[in-house]
Amino acid sequence: MTRRLLRRFAWLMLGAAIGLATALLVVSLLAVVAPGLPREVVVLVTVLAGAGLGLVPGARELEVTAARTMLDADAELVVPRRPRWAHRRQTMAWVVLHQLAGVLVGVGLFAAVPAAGLVLVETVTGRAGTVVDVPAAPAARAALAAAAVVVGLAGLAACWPVGAVAARWAGRFLGPTASDRLELATSRAAREAEHTRLARELHDGIGHALTIVSVQAAAGRRVGGQDPAAAAAAFATIEDTARDALAELDELLAVLREDRPGAVAPVDLAGVVETHRRAGLVVDARLDLPAGLPPLLQRTVQRITAEALTNAHRHGTGPVRLVVSAGAGVLTVEVSNPRGGRTSRRGGGRGLAGVRERVALFGGTVEAGPEGEHWVLRATLPLPERSDRA
Repeated sequence: MTRRLLRRFAWLMLGAAIGLATALLVVSLLAVVAPGLPREVVVLVTVLAGAGLGLVPGARELEVTAARTMLDADAELVVPRRPRWAHRRQTMAWVVLHQLAGVLVGVGLFAAVPAAGLVLVETVTGRAGTVVDVPAAPAARAALAAAAVVVGLAGLAACWPVGAVAARWAGRFLGPTASDRLELATSRAAREAEHTRLARELHDGIGHALTIVSVQAAAGRRVGGQDPAAAAAAFATIEDTARDALAELDELLAVLREDRPGAVAPVDLAGVVETHRRAGLVVDARLDLPAGLPPLLQRTVQRITAEALTNAHRHGTGPVRLVVSAGAGVLTVEVSNPRGGRTSRRGGGRGLAGVRERVALFGGTVEAGPEGEHWVLRATLPLPERSDRA
């Protein structure tokens, strides 16, 4: 409590020192340059000069530091890298408030209290008006001295509430502006979007690879003793899938380390289908992917296909029908398979959420759910104009 009071007192005295120095400088200059100005004009020029200190480079940094260390301000205070006029306006207002608060408290402490002491000394010694021009009547002098003491004590007592109010208001004057909050929100949204994208890439790439590896490992373990050739094929699939997954993971980590710009891997829909066939999934595929599609759109089609086949492998039963076709300005990816016992749980997974996010980037639509005895995933993506694909 005492330390906080002393810090707030120091903050007020800092404002008083700056305010008094500014006032003395302005009054002295005006007395030389334009003597005889009205008192109101002198006060106005002094206030404007005090506000102008807020435009001095480094003023906001000093005020923010003082508010944090001396006032223990809990609000979010910012020192923008590129100050706008709104920041400068805030700083000017806060500098004026700092000086006024300090001067008012300082006057109570260092003007009223000494004046009271001088009045008491003159009253006791009987030398009325030699130091301070006050009434000669003892009762009037005593009342004036008492009033000065009260003002001085009030100035001392005001250090706590004035400092508390200043600490509460610091966020309004030195906190982020609406533009700062918008930039912060945009930056956070961009980081969250990047995290979502990385999670989607890891799920679609590494997650699918691990699914195939686990399926093939289980198959190899079951047939290892009875069918060495089938076990060898399963282990070969595991090797190829793990190698591809490691390569994709290396590309993703390289992008995160900014060692090199991310390159879109070549699209191989037939390879994706063949990988799942080697893993034991029966796939009837009809692939009609138009030539000249943007690489990102091709990769999106590949990711959708991989997600759908992986879900069919995990949850479905029986053969899978895959159709990738283009027509009427849209590209359609449709995967259907007989429903398994756990099909009802497939609608809320992260994989389908990732598919919807990818398709939404292109303004497309996704339908996923049971249709009769089958589970169907149907993604529709708008095709770019031919001039854009050239």
